[in-house]
Amino acid sequence: MSKLNVRKIGGSVHGRRFTQVAILSIVAVLMLVASGCTKSDLEGDGVGEMDELIWYYPQNKPNADLHLVNAEVNRLIAGKIHASVKLQPVDFANYEQKLNTLVAASDPMDIVWTSNWLFPWDANARKGVFQPLDELLERHGQKLRASMSPRFWNDGKLDGKQLAVPNYQIAAMRPSLVIQKRFVDTYKLDLSAIRKIDDIEPFLRLLKEREPGIVPFGTTRGFFMNHMYGIDWRVSVYQGDANHRVLPDVTPEMKQNFALVHSWYDKGYINQDAATLKNAADVYNKGNTAVWFDFTGKPGSEAEFKAGDGGFDVVLVPLAKPSFNGAVSSMNAISRTSKHPDKAMQLLELVNTDKQLYNTLVYGIEGKHYSRGDGNYIKLNMDSGYFTNTDWVFGNIRNEYLPEGAPPDKIEQTVRINEDAEVSPYYDFVFRTDDLKAEIANVKAVNDEYYAVLATGTVDPAKYLPIYEEKLNRAGSETIRSEKQRQLDDWLKAKGKK
Repeated sequence: MSKLNVRKIGGSVHGRRFTQVAILSIVAVLMLVASGCTKSDLEGDGVGEMDELIWYYPQNKPNADLHLVNAEVNRLIAGKIHASVKLQPVDFANYEQKLNTLVAASDPMDIVWTSNWLFPWDANARKGVFQPLDELLERHGQKLRASMSPRFWNDGKLDGKQLAVPNYQIAAMRPSLVIQKRFVDTYKLDLSAIRKIDDIEPFLRLLKEREPGIVPFGTTRGFFMNHMYGIDWRVSVYQGDANHRVLPDVTPEMKQNFALVHSWYDKGYINQDAATLKNAADVYNKGNTAVWFDFTGKPGSEAEFKAGDGGFDVVLVPLAKPSFNGAVSSMNAISRTSKHPDKAMQLLELVNTDKQLYNTLVYGIEGKHYSRGDGNYIKLNMDSGYFTNTDWVFGNIRNEYLPEGAPPDKIEQTVRINEDAEVSPYYDFVFRTDDLKAEIANVKAVNDEYYAVLATGTVDPAKYLPIYEEKLNRAGSETIRSEKQRQLDDWLKAKGKK
């Protein structure tokens, strides 16, 4: 601080008062300087206090050092956007319920993580939970907008308005098996011979016979995917079907899959609590599961699985070609209850473009939670008190450091898969369900009761599938299918495809 000169005033009462005020002012300034305030702290918004943002997102488990990482994040952003952020992670199993409660109460929130599979973004967008971002992006998100192609941004749009910021990550589904490498090596498993899910059964039988204490195959809600059976993932239509016939909820392929998984369950290949587990990580986090199914099959996930399953190396075996499913699996939006939407957008731009900030959110504090290795590699300190294993929750993974075990071209692989993945012919089709709320709610209730136990093989499909189908029909599944068919036909005609 430059030297302050106070002109000496005479001995009048007025002069003495002026002197006292001046001295007090100097003391106040010195106290601010001593407390670490910068010039921007004194000038910003006309006050010293910074706006506090609130960011909700899902995580696997609580982190003891969250407060330390939060403080480091605030140190990194304070001078750039004159704001702080309160990180509010919620475990995956309770995230949707927690956010629904906050939304219903109109609680203040600034940034909210959303997706097409947890806290559904389109349903919440239609309810007005999120703010339009177009003007905010224009004012504070030019670098952020330029960091991704329109192909990604389009997935965060509804009725022409941008309502969410995509997190650049794997944007394709590549259903895969994850197998612990120690068992691959011990039993000389020929990975090239595994082309479909059924091919892994002899290996599971071997594990059951020779590896006591090991779960041969772990699952939570089964491993049925239309994509593996020649059915389009976007709309349930057989690939190449010239008639574009929308299939019922229960297809012959689903029945085939449920019969297979039930036989595995009966033979003891599958974890007995498969139908009740809520978090996929609970399947393998004890390190005693040999094989499990991964819906995404993203490059570099081997390192993430290794970190999450007791440190055992794994291999990834894709079961289908990648299909582009867009950015809707992980996005961040700005809540309509945000008190500081401009600052929230500034923070989102920083997270997606500032490498140090992004990696602090993902990995924690360098020297405490991880150490730098050669090139772009880092070594994680697994007992340090901060471990997310969810780089895709925060922002653009192209900014991340690579944990040990990740392929050196992980980012390049991800970009390549995103560009080369098959795009559904129905990708732009949007099924409007406003007039089907009762049917959809009723079908969901039936699925909540029956799907998990059928998909994990816990119950006999020969007995329970007919009950499941009958209850689906009573709930309105055929009404939903017929309306989807009608809307799809209209969409195809408008596109000149039918």
